[in-house]
Amino acid sequence: MAPNFQSSFIPKEPVTEEVFKKKKAGIFGVLAVSLFISSIVISAAMYVYKGIIKSEIQNLQSQLAESEKNIDKKTIGDMSQFAKKLDIVKSIVYKHQVISNFLSSLASSTVSSVQFTDFAYNNAKEDSLDVTLHGKADSYASIALQENIFSQNKRFKSMLFSNLTLADKGEVSFDLAISVDPQISVYAP
Repeated sequence: MAPNFQSSFIPKEPVTEEVFKKKKAGIFGVLAVSLFISSIVISAAMYVYKGIIKSEIQNLQSQLAESEKNIDKKTIGDMSQFAKKLDIVKSIVYKHQVISNFLSSLASSTVSSVQFTDFAYNNAKEDSLDVTLHGKADSYASIALQENIFSQNKRFKSMLFSNLTLADKGEVSFDLAISVDPQISVYAP
């Protein structure tokens, strides 16, 4: 045999150096291991939470289906029709116009020596209420005073005295056209 041939791989001399050196895991190693463990724990928790949420959704869906079966569709239909009718009635009531507010305003600002004998109104335009009056007064001065008082009323947008004629017994007859703010005639319950 050859003199350098070794029959065993086991060393005959004691091993003096360390084969595996212990490495110290620094702060980054601890942090990496902590993050890895916490991500595993969070993943497991999320998987369990997902299962809980799915079972709650299924439970709520079954409750919703049961509630839909118990709904009285006839009553809901009746309520819906009543709500529509109520909305129509409200729109009619709120669009309703009352002339009594205008008449109160007219009465409070009419001079005692002026009287009105004919009255008509028209609400053809949305931005004004047109009132036509025929009347008589004791004198032209009374009509001038009446015009002055009406001009101070903020609800009267414009007015036009016309057809001033001398009538019987020294009275003056006239026609009056007044454009009134339509808010005066809005019904407000």
